[in-house]
Amino acid sequence: PDSITLTVDAYKVKGRKTGDLTWSGATSTNVDIVRDGSIVATVSADAGFYRDSTTQKGGGTTSWQVCAAGTDVCSAVYVHIW
Repeated sequence: PDSITLTVDAYKVKGRKTGDLTWSGATSTNVDIVRDGSIVATVSADAGFYRDSTTQKGGGTTSWQVCAAGTDVCSAVYVHIW
């Protein structure tokens, strides 16, 4: 089975929450980028990188996960506290 490993570099651009997601181990053709429990993009698994530029500002938490597209084979959830 897939063993997807995810790392996230979270930062703000002009106050907006942004995450640079890097993953490895996905054997599917595409992966779903999941933010706060919702799919925000589907990209090629071979890319290995996605910049999630949100419109969210302020504090709180943001969670990210990468899943083999259309499946429940996912990385661990990464949670960032702003």
